[in-house]
Amino acid sequence: MMLTYIVKVLICSGVLYGYYALALKNSTLHVWNRIFLLLAPVFSLALPLVQFPFAQQEVVMRMLEVNAYAPAPLIKTAATFDIVPLLYALYIGVVIVLLVRMVLSWRKLKLLAAQGEVQEEAGFTTIRHEGKVSPFSFFSRIFINDTLSAPILRHELAHVQGHHTIDKLVMEMLCAVCWYNPFFYLMKRELAMVHEFIADKAAASDMQADYAKVLLQTTLQAQSLAGVSTFGQSPVKRRITVLFSPKTNYSFIKKTFIIPIAIVLLLVMGGQRSSLAVSNPAVMEEVFTFVEQPPTYAGGEDELSRYLSQHIRYPREAIEKGAYGTVFVQFVVGADGVIRDVRTVGKKLGHGLEEESIRVVQAMPRWNAGSQQGKKVSVEFNLPIRFQLD
Repeated sequence: MMLTYIVKVLICSGVLYGYYALALKNSTLHVWNRIFLLLAPVFSLALPLVQFPFAQQEVVMRMLEVNAYAPAPLIKTAATFDIVPLLYALYIGVVIVLLVRMVLSWRKLKLLAAQGEVQEEAGFTTIRHEGKVSPFSFFSRIFINDTLSAPILRHELAHVQGHHTIDKLVMEMLCAVCWYNPFFYLMKRELAMVHEFIADKAAASDMQADYAKVLLQTTLQAQSLAGVSTFGQSPVKRRITVLFSPKTNYSFIKKTFIIPIAIVLLLVMGGQRSSLAVSNPAVMEEVFTFVEQPPTYAGGEDELSRYLSQHIRYPREAIEKGAYGTVFVQFVVGADGVIRDVRTVGKKLGHGLEEESIRVVQAMPRWNAGSQQGKKVSVEFNLPIRFQLD
């Protein structure tokens, strides 16, 4: 389910970024572009969660009761390597590294602020440093040098008044948590450029040519600090091109064209009746949760109940602790009838009950495969097994 969600998020963010790249990039619709780039990641994360009532998936389920056996030696099975905890650990590890990197950048910024000459102004604060320090802003603070010119100050003041730092920090956090999504990084980069377009327009006023010269003369590199808005941010050529660009044509059409795209995405994401599952890391296949003919155990429910009664051994630890309850085992019955992707879902009972349930289900013989429109397909099956002490 998590993999399915991630795939859907990637599809949504890819489509939305594609719309931006084709219709809005390098346009003069700066305010609209800013709003879109801030909302696009939110919609990308939310749309895959939408599920229309007509598309609710019916899950194939059976309930079987298994009585406890007297303590007996457990059947030893070969240990299987579970990659899921490793993937979760990798994901969390990368998130922590990226968040720590942000904290270190902010710490460096705080030290830089303490070393400068602070001067309070109306609505903002300037922090002056001697030497070659590329001007940049962070919230209401503007870091400047001795060679500061009026256009540069107007540029950084536009960042402060536009609250661009908040946008940057939101995107930094989003990219840290969703580091696996390359489209979010592209959106973050484009949002930073839109900030520069807005500030350039405010600073240039009616003197575009003079301001363009200031841009070309600014050769200092931007500070590599998370969340700052730097005057010397590249690419300068793109900023100058947009600065001299005429008003964007067909702006209404370009803005409203996102509506049919959003509707199509909503219908596709909310109207799916099947889910994706991975049986082989290199192969993605369709796994159904509702089919015309569900899979069945060879011999029917009575044989399935008999198989479980004969093969399940109540774990010794569970007997000693008096543990009982229902374990929900989820697995896929392949188109060839082979059981795979066995796991438990829901609240864990512990004391070996989940492990024993997985062991017995994995050892099952082939099932009669399910079918959809006359074709054998892979079907997700949920089997609640009730452990009860007598």
